[in-house]
Amino acid sequence: MPQYFQRAEEIRHLSDEQIEQIYQRYLDGEKTAELMAEFQIPSTVRSLLKVLPPIISPDLTCPYCALPMWVRRHARGTSALLRSPYKCVRCEHLYSAPGANSRRTTCSCKQCFMVHQQQVAARAARDRLELEARYGALCPAVPYANLGFVQKLTLLALLDDGYGVNVEWVAPLNAPSREELLALTHEAREELLKRLHEAGVLAVSTDSDIKAFDRTEGCCIREYSAVRWLPNVMLDGTVRSTRESLYLALYQELSGNVKEAWKSEIYSLIFSLAREDSIQYIRVLASEVDFAFTAEARAEEVVGQLLQDFSVSQLYYFARLAVRNAAHFYATGNSNGRSHASNTIPRNMLGTAQDALARNWRKNAHRDPRVPQTALYRLLYDVVLKDSGAGFSKSPGMYWRDELVPQFFCAAAFDSDLLGHLRLFCRECDSSNIDASMNKQILQTMCYDCATVSKFRAYEELPD
Repeated sequence: MPQYFQRAEEIRHLSDEQIEQIYQRYLDGEKTAELMAEFQIPSTVRSLLKVLPPIISPDLTCPYCALPMWVRRHARGTSALLRSPYKCVRCEHLYSAPGANSRRTTCSCKQCFMVHQQQVAARAARDRLELEARYGALCPAVPYANLGFVQKLTLLALLDDGYGVNVEWVAPLNAPSREELLALTHEAREELLKRLHEAGVLAVSTDSDIKAFDRTEGCCIREYSAVRWLPNVMLDGTVRSTRESLYLALYQELSGNVKEAWKSEIYSLIFSLAREDSIQYIRVLASEVDFAFTAEARAEEVVGQLLQDFSVSQLYYFARLAVRNAAHFYATGNSNGRSHASNTIPRNMLGTAQDALARNWRKNAHRDPRVPQTALYRLLYDVVLKDSGAGFSKSPGMYWRDELVPQFFCAAAFDSDLLGHLRLFCRECDSSNIDASMNKQILQTMCYDCATVSKFRAYEELPD
């Protein structure tokens, strides 16, 4: 084998076999002074390892230069993880032997970097082809008339992404250009997008970030908030609408007169937004005192009940008192731990609210910037209902009964010959302000005054 390294003057009298013998005996534990004396290495040498030439590997070859790889001799006792990597005798390519965990350090030389970039580009091209194969063919556009109220409101919020009419796609929810959250929780945002996508209202843009998809599962969507979308709605005919035309149609309709057909969805959305706002504020307060709030199911039940008589602002006040009492309950040692103390929050809120009802007192709290106003909230109250701030300062139940129904839905309800003929009433409060739906077996009613949902099942009596 050619000599790639010049030997030190002190060991030129030694053969290759003798050098390897010295090194092996050194690794086996023999003293360096004895080895130097035996092989006539001058005593002026202060480090035996430094005068021994590097190891030329008989097995490793640089893939770029086709030349051997070398490595510095390690001191005895050095772990495999701390040993130097092999290096090409000409270029900067490195090779690290696998460690105890079978992982190898990646080389960062110029040639390896170029190869890695080529591999990344090839993989990206393959992923993009797979994405186009799955999502490239658009499904038929959804007629605008088939969209529900919440679908229209969500679509309008999505189109307000900061790009205007310059593009035809819709930016992902996590795009920096967006100034508002669509909904307060990640789960709620994902669910809204998922429903629009499954309904065919939103189509996947093949220019989306590939990280939004699970490539091991045939490019299934892994994170809806990271997908770039294409609106898939037609205003008339069979041609998909442009982004600008769709935005104008949505805004013109939603900012106009409130329609009777929206009644059920508006009612549900008012309570849904208020409930989400209140629960999120409880989470924020609980985290302040290092509580993991786990009683969300009970809290949603209590909050839904209280929203019939109290505003979100007033629920903020109840939540502050409840969390303060829970923290005191834990600090005094009377609880069985943080989780036990945290679980008392919904009950404390309900108790305070019942006292407020019995003694007829109300206290409001200010908005907390840690619970931001969402895009759906802004569009519902500012654009549709034109009553900014009502979602925070007014009780959803009272707001619905005392303002929205008389203003938008009362006349339509009483003028309906069908409802008058059916004479349906709520079984709890006797209100006729209800919606009814049925299939072949079940009749379901929802009262807009007391929020009671009733189900009646049909049965057939067989003759004897």
